[in-house]
Amino acid sequence: MADLELEWGLVFAHGNLDIQRSPFFNAGFDSDNNTVGNYLDRILPTLIHVIDKQRPDSEWIIDSRPPAPPNPASFPATSPLKITCLLVASLSLLTIFLR
Repeated sequence: MADLELEWGLVFAHGNLDIQRSPFFNAGFDSDNNTVGNYLDRILPTLIHVIDKQRPDSEWIIDSRPPAPPNPASFPATSPLKITCLLVASLSLLTIFLR
């Protein structure tokens, strides 16, 4: 069995959250007083704390500029062998259709 760690009612297996074994996620919708909103109010602050704890300290930056397109000279379709093969195949099809 995996080495499990219990913290805040959450079960962690190898550093990952195991939702099925965590008593924390018991919704408890047995009575009419318990609603989905109450459930979310109960679990979200703890989940935010756990995510912040496990998230790396490095900062993520989203760069809005797309990467530069590849150099056309290095594009594989421009190799002489591929152009020759394409030309031979095209001429072969043309002779078949013109018979």
